[in-house]
Amino acid sequence: MTEIKAVIFDLDGTLYNKSHLHIRIILNQLLRGKLFLLKRERDVRSMLKGQYFGSGDAFYNNFFRLIGKKNVRNWYFYCYLPQMAKILRKHYNLAPWVKEYIMSLREKGVKIIVFSDYGFVKEKLDAIGFDTQWADYLFDAPSLGGLKPCREAFMNVCEKIGIEPQHCLMIGDRDDTDGDGARSVGMQFVKVKNATKPEEQDVVSGF
Repeated sequence: MTEIKAVIFDLDGTLYNKSHLHIRIILNQLLRGKLFLLKRERDVRSMLKGQYFGSGDAFYNNFFRLIGKKNVRNWYFYCYLPQMAKILRKHYNLAPWVKEYIMSLREKGVKIIVFSDYGFVKEKLDAIGFDTQWADYLFDAPSLGGLKPCREAFMNVCEKIGIEPQHCLMIGDRDDTDGDGARSVGMQFVKVKNATKPEEQDVVSGF
C-alpha cells in the first residue's frame, strides 16, 4: 500500500451515526411548509450528482435554477442548512472513536481533512462535537464545483492540500459517492457503516 499522507473524512454517516436524520429533516421542513422545496432539492441533487460546473458559483447557479422556486437560495442557506445543524446539535453526537483516531493520525504527521457533500461544514461539525482545530482543511463539494463523486472536486481537494491522490485515503459511508470519487482519481478508500471505526488493518498498513 502507498504511504498515506492525508486522511479525508466524509461527514454525514461517517463522523456520526445519521440514523433517522432524513426523517427528522422531513418533519422539520414539513412544519415550516417547505416539504416541496426539500423534495425538489433532493431531486436536483440527485440529478447533478457527479457533474462538474467549474466553480462553486456555477454549481449553485445551476442548482437553484433547476429547483426553480422563488427565494430558494435564501431558504437553502438561511433555513435548510441552519435547521440541519440544529437537528444535529439536538440529536446526534460525534462517533466515540473519532477524536482518539484523529489524534493518532496527527501524531504520525498525517493531514486531516473533512470533505462533505453539503455546505455548512464547520457549523455541522461544531453541532456534533467535532473540534474543527483537529482538521487541517474543511471542504464542501458544492464550493469545489460539483457534488460527489465528481472527479474534479476530488482533484481540487488534493491540489488545495498539496498531496497527490495516491497518498490520500478517503474514509466514507457511501461507495457510490465517497468511494467512486476517490477511486476516480487513484485515491484509496475505506468504507465505514453507521460511523463505526475503520478496521485497523484497512488504514495502519498505509503508514
